[in-house]
Amino acid sequence: MHGVPRVAALATALFLVAACGDGRPDGWSEESHGKNAKPAYDVVFPSDKVQRLDVVISASDWQSMQDDMTDMLGDFGTGGTMNPGGGAPDGGMPGGGMPGGGGTLPAELITACQGKAAGDACTATLFGNTFTSTCASIPDGTGTLACTPQGGGPGGPGGPGGADGGTGGMPGGGGSMDLIPRTPVYVPATVRFNGQTWWNVGIRYKGNSTLSGGWRSGIGKLPFRLNFDKFEDQYPEIEGQHFYGFSKLSLSSNQGDTSYIRDHVASDTFLAAGVPTAHTGFMAVYVDHGAGPEYFGLYTSAEDPQKSLLDSHFGNHDGALYEADGTGATWGAFDQESFEPQSDAAEATWESVEAAIATLHSDRSDAAAWRARLEERLDVDGFLQWLAVNTVMVNWDSYGNMSHNYYLYADPNDGNRLHWITWDHNLSMSSNRTLSLTLSEVTGSWPLIRFLMDDPVYRAQYEQYARESIDGPLSPATMKARMQAAHDLIAPYVSGDTAEREGFTYTNAQQFDASLTGSAGLFGFVEQREAAVRSTFGNAP
Repeated sequence: MHGVPRVAALATALFLVAACGDGRPDGWSEESHGKNAKPAYDVVFPSDKVQRLDVVISASDWQSMQDDMTDMLGDFGTGGTMNPGGGAPDGGMPGGGMPGGGGTLPAELITACQGKAAGDACTATLFGNTFTSTCASIPDGTGTLACTPQGGGPGGPGGPGGADGGTGGMPGGGGSMDLIPRTPVYVPATVRFNGQTWWNVGIRYKGNSTLSGGWRSGIGKLPFRLNFDKFEDQYPEIEGQHFYGFSKLSLSSNQGDTSYIRDHVASDTFLAAGVPTAHTGFMAVYVDHGAGPEYFGLYTSAEDPQKSLLDSHFGNHDGALYEADGTGATWGAFDQESFEPQSDAAEATWESVEAAIATLHSDRSDAAAWRARLEERLDVDGFLQWLAVNTVMVNWDSYGNMSHNYYLYADPNDGNRLHWITWDHNLSMSSNRTLSLTLSEVTGSWPLIRFLMDDPVYRAQYEQYARESIDGPLSPATMKARMQAAHDLIAPYVSGDTAEREGFTYTNAQQFDASLTGSAGLFGFVEQREAAVRSTFGNAP
């Protein structure tokens, strides 16, 4: 009697071995699935293709994802109707989430500043999440104060505004606003792409304002993150599973961007300028959660800031990598919790980050000595290059306005100096909360900008990079060609035969068609930014 189950178990084991060969699932190849495969950028992020990605999730696991989101944000679609690319007139999140562009501010943000003056500290609770910031005027001409993230106004439409390129947006004083109280749950999924299959891939929702705004507005096109070896402990046959050399893949929904190209074009522009960031591409994503494949829309895909990105930019991935997010990410004072370790080397110590911040705040009376100390701890030249391109391109959801959207890498081949890695550019090339080109209004709340701009050597270097950018990667001709190519590539997936559908889109054909050449289009924007740089700093020598 006892021998029967043993025989059955042995037969099952033999069947699995026969089906999987060396234990790997049938169809596994080292080139497409292996941990040590060279990242295939041309396969995953081609410049001339929109590729299809299919994700299959069991009905029960899909329900777990929805229940998790409901627990954090309430029922799907009960937080206000979002206008594609606009605000939420019935009290939902402005611009698809805070921070955002335009729309009606939730009353809670205004109430939190009643009886207060601009710059006063405030605390507000929005959608069950409490954050601390400062009161600032909203850009409607009424003088009304609101408690917005980082103390800045929510921004509004308009061009670069004046010779110096500012729009009156108010940089804030630190803090952060987490609309999602915890990381969403991972569940296993099957992924199909390019004729290949990946098994038990971890998938979860990702994002903060984009995820919260999309969920509450009832738009099913929500951002995802794929982790290809997330469940390798439960399924050892997929140990080390990668996706053409990439361990993770980010899928952004392009919420708040009627052109759908900002994140991609900005990333390509940073790369062209030599600034470390992720490679991106476009994917048409289909999800089957029990009733067959359903088109969820056109997504911007991006490599995760991990091994592939580090190898491509630094030639190694052995150093400490940190994701910056939180009050300490302003560099006002070291805060361990604001720099989440992203690599094994980072888990034991934050020494490189703590030392760099301490050096930034060290005595500056001997400017040359201070610069020498700081450059031992931070790739200052790389930061200034990022700062110049970022400011000219008006990527406002970043350091100087928001204490997130960057990573720090302590490169062991460079004495563990920190290097700046920029991330998440979907709100770039818009005038919301624009910093002036001179950065003169940035306060000591953002010391990595203020202290460097107060130093004549670093300020001159920044200004030179800004001038060079409009003759190089940010020249109107280059930017227009880059934008037009991306626009033409994705047009059939926005307004063509494979267009997005109601409930799974943030834009429409008219908005998309006008996003380049309309009155507030991207072509006009890059021309205005070139004029602002030349007016402010002159031409590059």
